[in-house]
Amino acid sequence: MRHLNARTNKRPATLLDQRGGRRAAFTLIEVIMAMTIILLVIGVAVLSISGVRDEDKLRRAASVIETTARQNLLQALNSQQTVRMELSAGAFGASDEFNGMLQVRRVGEKVFRKPRRGEAWEFSPTGICEPIEVRISSPAGQIEIGFDPLTACAKRKSIQVKG
Repeated sequence: MRHLNARTNKRPATLLDQRGGRRAAFTLIEVIMAMTIILLVIGVAVLSISGVRDEDKLRRAASVIETTARQNLLQALNSQQTVRMELSAGAFGASDEFNGMLQVRRVGEKVFRKPRRGEAWEFSPTGICEPIEVRISSPAGQIEIGFDPLTACAKRKSIQVKG
């Protein structure tokens, strides 16, 4: 073993650099570049998480809208009286979940429009509701739901998240 060490004649490894005895370390530029890359990765992660949260908020609001319509139809069936729900920004009880602008499209109308003052959606005690499509828009995105007149359930639903 001694004979092998004598042949290689290598010095033990030290922290000294070959360029004049400086210690080997990261330069300031390398540290800044590494921190920049880490911050970019964190930024992308935060943006994607906020997009998921916006989509979840929209889905919850759509669920509240569908539930409200179904409850009104069931109330009309149980009470055997016509139930009228005024169409306004907070009509569906989704104001906590989704603060946005409400628009409607009734049968025969080609475009969505703001509800007129006093305009209501009727649910008959025979188990039929007026066919209607609802659109709610906000900075987070947009929900469009078309309701089936026999069940008051969503027959068409579209959720679009901005960003």
